[in-house]
Amino acid sequence: MPALLLSLCLDGHAFAVTATIDGNAAPTGWVYARVGQKVLLKVRPPAGKVADVHWLKLEPEVASVDNTQPNFHFEPIPYREIELTACRGKLECPADVVPSVQPLVPEVAGAGTMAFQVRLTLEGGDELASPGRTAVRRGGLTREVLRVTFRKDDSYLGYLTELVNTPYIFGSAGPDGDNQTDNLVGADCADLAVYGRRRMGLPTPYTSSFDLDRLAPQASRAVSLDDAGVALGADGKPIAIPSGARPGDSLHFPNSRHVAVLWEDNPPSGVLDENDLMFHTCWAPPKVEAIGSSSCASLPWRVLRFPKPPPAK
Repeated sequence: MPALLLSLCLDGHAFAVTATIDGNAAPTGWVYARVGQKVLLKVRPPAGKVADVHWLKLEPEVASVDNTQPNFHFEPIPYREIELTACRGKLECPADVVPSVQPLVPEVAGAGTMAFQVRLTLEGGDELASPGRTAVRRGGLTREVLRVTFRKDDSYLGYLTELVNTPYIFGSAGPDGDNQTDNLVGADCADLAVYGRRRMGLPTPYTSSFDLDRLAPQASRAVSLDDAGVALGADGKPIAIPSGARPGDSLHFPNSRHVAVLWEDNPPSGVLDENDLMFHTCWAPPKVEAIGSSSCASLPWRVLRFPKPPPAK
């Protein structure tokens, strides 16, 4: 049987929403899956006949919000309702996270998070609905709103892709375990870098870009670029990959107060350079971008490296 995701009783009518992943029951709560897996949502209607069913995606309408001005607060994030017309009238609906409002990230197609709502109309006219875009807490949707999340794979970089489709939040915050990033509401640059570690089960507190090196010490530092865009250390030598930098390292740009995560070594191979790709969020939803193409990157480039996770017992 599918796992129970949501059970509601409205105006005396009880109904539930369940889910399967590749035909197997999903764990209770939000649905976490890998790209390529099939997630099927199903509504278990109340007793009596259902006249109509509507499934909706709830997608953030903004690319970024600022929680810090004029004083710290949780800035409300508006959400747009997008009906899944192919599922109209059906008790089952396949779930995907393909955005209609937020930009696609082709390098991680199929990854990201999406909120869902189901609305029922019963014969006789009664209308029921699971929590939707008005169910808001600390600026974003509450945990009671259905979420389906796909990750690229089970690596650190793979878990980061769960935050695709969420806005950049300058000053994403909240108590441990209830941070806006843990709740898939959105993230700032440093919280995105930490999120992947937390999803791997590694105890890692959220922090700022200026304090991230307390968790991930500096592995190397680039102070200039040569004519080919290759990053050079203070000794004038190129920063080598994988010794001086490697995918999964954090890239700290102190002059622009920004943190990104090195995604892929692009040619020229074996050295850190402007063509290399990073995964980051900077006044825009998370994306993969060449370091040299981003206005959020600035010299010096500090390469920060989290300690190696302990071996699994």
